[in-house]
Amino acid sequence: MRVAFFSDVHANLPALEAALADARERGATHLIHLGDAVGYGPQPAETLARLRQVAAAAVLGNHDAAACGLLDPALFNPFARETAERAALALDQEAKAWLRDLPYILEGDGFACAHGGFDHPEAFHYLEGKEDALPSLAAMPDVPLLAVGHTHIPCVFAQDERGGLRRLPPEDFALRPGCRYVVNPGSVGFPRGDRLTADYLLYDTVTRRIAFRAVPYDLAPYRLALVRNGYNPMNYWFLSPSARRRQAEQAFLCPTRASEAPPPGAFRPRRAKALPKGFWALLLALAGLLAVAALGLRALGPSEPPPVAAQEAGVNLLPPLGQWAYQGPGALLRQVDDAPRPRLLHTPPAGPANATLLSPLRPLPPGAEALRLSFRAVSDARDGLRYTARVLFFRADGSQLRDDLHPYKTPGPKAYTARVPEGATAFRVRFALTLPAPFALLDPTLAVAE
Repeated sequence: MRVAFFSDVHANLPALEAALADARERGATHLIHLGDAVGYGPQPAETLARLRQVAAAAVLGNHDAAACGLLDPALFNPFARETAERAALALDQEAKAWLRDLPYILEGDGFACAHGGFDHPEAFHYLEGKEDALPSLAAMPDVPLLAVGHTHIPCVFAQDERGGLRRLPPEDFALRPGCRYVVNPGSVGFPRGDRLTADYLLYDTVTRRIAFRAVPYDLAPYRLALVRNGYNPMNYWFLSPSARRRQAEQAFLCPTRASEAPPPGAFRPRRAKALPKGFWALLLALAGLLAVAALGLRALGPSEPPPVAAQEAGVNLLPPLGQWAYQGPGALLRQVDDAPRPRLLHTPPAGPANATLLSPLRPLPPGAEALRLSFRAVSDARDGLRYTARVLFFRADGSQLRDDLHPYKTPGPKAYTARVPEGATAFRVRFALTLPAPFALLDPTLAVAE
């Protein structure tokens, strides 16, 4: 039997399909998923449906647990929490029930599986060093191999007959008699470190050989799915220009061994050819002329205008509601443009319904120190109405900063001021709704606070 261990697909359907094709080509007879089918990526429902078709077995990951209601996503960082909540909205009840029925651990023919640590699998501990691997080795059954995921980094821990433990490079090897191993295939769909491939591993139960696989795939469909589903591509480091350049440098090579993959490290472009003599002197002379011209214009021109933030005060920075992304049960949301109060109407089905409203990413006005969010909520609900408002801030590299969360349980006018954290260059507004009755959102306004 040849087993393919996949882990941490994270709703990346193009990466999953590339890894599946590679596993079929190499004679994999069984696929076992080591957790985190959803989270982070833009296609949780489609990816989970595909895994349910092809996986012989699977264990529960922490993002899976958050998506199906077994784990509070508030325990995650803001980016992981937002994508876990979006995955929960995208999955139907059948898919969530399937996730809830997944075990925390598996035992197979000569191997065992868990998402994180085997000793306390429900805690999802990371196995990053030898001290992390020891408790799992002590708790695992009498088998030579434990397969785990969670860290997104391929690795091997080997324990000899005397109990000595070593960390080995993620290279192909054969299991030695009397030794026990912890192997991590890495991540199929959400790479970390310097990896740009869909990583998995093959285990032949007859020859007892492990083979690490690193499969390149086209990132364009993944980026398109992010944009179409309202995700911000700037949150995904492997879509950055430097990562794409490095992927082009690799020329889509598919190494047969992880040791043959390009060595880790920051991308360094090839050295450019030497510039002609006199180039730098000409450039400095031109810069000097431009500086003199700028000083002359400044002396002749009017005094400097007031700061941009002061000019923007009171101006709504949010786009029309029709440009917002909406996730909820069916086409239940519509915009009403009866001037002067454009509003968003939500009519849930029988019973409480969850929905999410997300404004497009917008640049911050230069010099803004605080933003004031105001809106009016209208609903007939007296019990069970819950909704939250958040102003999310982002750095220039797309990473998220402080997350202001304001929960509400009653309709009426609402407003609060969010301080702009240092380093923020962009923002977006997010409403998360749990609604037992029709709901209207009127006049959402975000302006620079005076």
